[in-house]
Amino acid sequence: MLIHNPSERKKIADARMLTLLNFLKDETWSDFSTLRRKLGFSDSAHSPLYKLLNKAIQDGLIIKHVIPETTRKTALWGITMQGLSRVVTQDDPVFPAYFEPSKLSYQTLHHHLFNQRIRLALEDKGGNNWCNGDRKAFAVRFPGVRHRPDGVITLSNGAIVAVEAERTLKTRARYINIISSHLSAIDAGYWHYAVYATPNETTRESLKRLFDGIRTVERKNIPVPFSGRNRERFLLRTVDELERSTPENS
Repeated sequence: MLIHNPSERKKIADARMLTLLNFLKDETWSDFSTLRRKLGFSDSAHSPLYKLLNKAIQDGLIIKHVIPETTRKTALWGITMQGLSRVVTQDDPVFPAYFEPSKLSYQTLHHHLFNQRIRLALEDKGGNNWCNGDRKAFAVRFPGVRHRPDGVITLSNGAIVAVEAERTLKTRARYINIISSHLSAIDAGYWHYAVYATPNETTRESLKRLFDGIRTVERKNIPVPFSGRNRERFLLRTVDELERSTPENS
């Protein structure tokens, strides 16, 4: 719907700019489709988002970086120090990172974007208070955690869940160590569940078979069966399922 009132248009544009900067304060960088979804633009709304991004670039708040891939180019937009200065508050436990394209890793590029998709799926269902596992703020908020998940978020029902963006599978031994770390974090009251989000049903089923093959894990430094309440703390979902419903209901 077109908004003809200039002051109302400016108010909406300013709010979207603030949303953009706050999201990038958390995520450092993102791509076009993720930002479009975060900012509430429709799939066909290319021009309004480009206008907003170009305005942010012009004001020195973000920069654009293009990564050439084998079949296409991936454009990323990341926050600058000037952009951070607009949204950093005294409540931030540490000063967030700004976008440095030279530090980008192709190996983690798609994992990072997949993790953002999971975050938005949970936020769309009322999730809030997201904390990235690879940020310094995580260690301040959750001291002593051996294995950092990809993120932690509070669901609409108050449950705090650790998020694992599982695009590829790890070894059985690695999962045993990670599960034990999650159980320690649960015992410490940091979160209630761990949600493993996979890109498709095939990966989820393979992960389920791996988990089903684990008989014993450690909890409070004691070997315990990976069954019953211990097993129920770990939810396996595809990202499509998370976009349709919240983890505990899917």
